[in-house]
Amino acid sequence: MKIAALIARLLLGLIFVVFGLNFFFQFLHMAQPPMTDKAQAFSGGLFGSGYFFQYMKVIEITSGFFLLINRFTALFVLVLLPISLNIFLFHVILAPAGVPVGSAVIILQVFLLFAYRKYYTSIFTVTPVV
Repeated sequence: MKIAALIARLLLGLIFVVFGLNFFFQFLHMAQPPMTDKAQAFSGGLFGSGYFFQYMKVIEITSGFFLLINRFTALFVLVLLPISLNIFLFHVILAPAGVPVGSAVIILQVFLLFAYRKYYTSIFTVTPVV
């Protein structure tokens, strides 16, 4: 389990660091998969905000870096959860050509949530005592 968690952590960290940095520096020249009109409208709205993608990519790079160096890992797995879920749902619902990538990200994410589950038990306390 430790080796599988290590591999999943490094893969997820690399995915977010590499693709986050690629947003700013464009060192990977990849062809865009075909997107539906709804997918283009959704992406256009996020790009049109002027800040959202930059903000999200900084979070991805930071979180991925902390996964790579294995510091605050349980925290950053949680930080990346909404981003991973959005990547997965975007590809499943709006841009089916990217489903393999979205599936890989969400599978790694869920596996890491399971692997670090002992760190999340206190979050689910029904009546916490202060």
